[in-house]
Amino acid sequence: MRLFDSTRKRWPAVCTLSLICCILLSSCQPETGEQPMNSQADLVVYSVQEKGICEPIVKEFEERTGLNVKVENGSLEELLRKLEDGIGPYGDEGEVWDVVFGVGIETLEEKKEYWQAYESPEVPAIVGAFRCEDHKWTSFSACPLVIMYNTNVVTYREVPAGWASLLEPRWKGRVAFVDPGMSDIYSSALATAVYTYRGEGDYMKQLADNLEYGSLSSLSEVNSGILDGRYSLGVTIEGAAQALRLRGADVDYIYPKEGTTVLPDGTAIVDGCPHPEAARRFLDFTVSKDTQRILVSDLNRRSVRMDVPPLPGLFPVSRLSIIDMDLKGLSGEKKEILKQWNKVLNVYKRRTGG
Repeated sequence: MRLFDSTRKRWPAVCTLSLICCILLSSCQPETGEQPMNSQADLVVYSVQEKGICEPIVKEFEERTGLNVKVENGSLEELLRKLEDGIGPYGDEGEVWDVVFGVGIETLEEKKEYWQAYESPEVPAIVGAFRCEDHKWTSFSACPLVIMYNTNVVTYREVPAGWASLLEPRWKGRVAFVDPGMSDIYSSALATAVYTYRGEGDYMKQLADNLEYGSLSSLSEVNSGILDGRYSLGVTIEGAAQALRLRGADVDYIYPKEGTTVLPDGTAIVDGCPHPEAARRFLDFTVSKDTQRILVSDLNRRSVRMDVPPLPGLFPVSRLSIIDMDLKGLSGEKKEILKQWNKVLNVYKRRTGG
């Protein structure tokens, strides 16, 4: 059922041609405070998810519910800036978001004053470690970070061991990495790498130098770049690497020896949003068993549900070496990392006149 219906107008049965033209012309203009029905959204979603993840989920939701969803794609940095500047959860033309989707749960936890509590009926099926006690957010997927490499390019002796391997001079210009300001996954990856680094020098500066101060714009670019040999190795999520390996691609991957991060992302309903019922339906849909099965089989992510197994061949999360950092600590680390990363890039631009 749509939340807003256009008012039907009744036309006089008999009127002059000029009067009809005037009425038709005036009816083409939206009434004050009203939009044409086709442009109205039943739900407004702000997403920091990869489009390859967000779009199929939203499309399936629209097909199953008949609701019209508007998606505003943005970065975690943009989201944090709007919240911290007091602008609030507002999107294009001041439109209020109903839901934020695909945001790291450490960020959702830190900014929970902006979210409306809602306990989904699907919560009992969610792994305990991925639940929110006060129901201000609901987890969606879990993504262990890995380093993937092309087996035709990287020899047995060159196989990366961990985060420090990304700094090796032989990989200069050959490391695939997304701008951490554009991706929650890569801001977490950079925070994890810096947090665990015990070598000499500034990890971020050395990484930026090895990336030749350039980065990619999406996870899919990283995966395709390593697959076709444009890059020798790079950071990606476990599910994507495992799916490529199962299809017989010339890639393999490792879990960094220093420790990795399992990135649960999630969904939160904006407090005071204009479409709360549609928002609750969307949140329930994201953690339903059907959607979580699609998440694993088609989108190569780990489910947060206990009754949806991971892709074949994956280790249980309990067997992975995961860094010990609480949600608040990781969120603070990521914010500081983004500031420092931008500083490194700005110094390079000033030095080179870029």
